[in-house]
Amino acid sequence: MAVDVSGSMQAAEGPIASAAWILARATALTDPDSRVAAVAFDLGITAISAPGRASGQVTKFQATGMGHSLAEALDILDAGVDLARPGAARLAVIASDGDYGKRTRQRAAERIAALRKSGCAVLWLTFAPRNPDRLEGPLPGATHVELTDPAEAVAAISKAATAALTAAP
Repeated sequence: MAVDVSGSMQAAEGPIASAAWILARATALTDPDSRVAAVAFDLGITAISAPGRASGQVTKFQATGMGHSLAEALDILDAGVDLARPGAARLAVIASDGDYGKRTRQRAAERIAALRKSGCAVLWLTFAPRNPDRLEGPLPGATHVELTDPAEAVAAISKAATAALTAAP
């Protein structure tokens, strides 16, 4: 999972933390042999969990960073858990508002397209309605789910993850 911790995500700190924990726990419970990893990104990238280790507790985030490095975050996740390697079901999850500059969006879109081409599903989680006056929003190729009701988060994430995996080439 790639978690956006730039300043524009500050209002979503709690929901992001919950979503990351839900996904990691669900993966571990579904198949104990599954490998999961999570990173936080702004201009830099910080490991949240090592590949193969799901945290037993919710990791708190502080979304105060500047800039975005989603393409590099996806590269690191790929290196850690082999997202682009054909075989078992694979799911890349991005938690972000997508409020990036044109170049950043282009580079991230290329990574998403490459993952999709390899058969990896991509799920994009947002936590507030999209602002149509800005570039923000999920990139093409990702299954999008907007999490606005915490009580519905588990069901929404499960349904969207299943849809993403089903739609993967």
